[in-house]
Amino acid sequence: MSKIDNILNTATKVQRNWNNKQVALFHYFNPNGIRAQKKITDAQIDALVEAGKAKNGAYFAYGALNSFYTDDLLALVSKQRVSRIALEITIRGIRRDIDVASKFIQEKQNEQG
Repeated sequence: MSKIDNILNTATKVQRNWNNKQVALFHYFNPNGIRAQKKITDAQIDALVEAGKAKNGAYFAYGALNSFYTDDLLALVSKQRVSRIALEITIRGIRRDIDVASKFIQEKQNEQG
């Protein structure tokens, strides 16, 4: 298995010897990366809106249309060289988006039952 195949598909976490570009690739494409985690909360937001438990604005505030940092991650993946600071800010932003969405999801689930 090639190193890039490992990064994109099978790695379970970021390795210390990876460069910033490889870390960005992991988080964008790997099923264990942060983008995959955001997709899970996006799907939960979709389900809440479709069930009528949340308003359509939840898509923009918490769901798939809240994509500022994921768009930044795609931009970083597209670059030859990735800045460590830009990568850390982007990953931190996606984590914050996931945390805020998770709290919203929990609140809506608690309201229902």
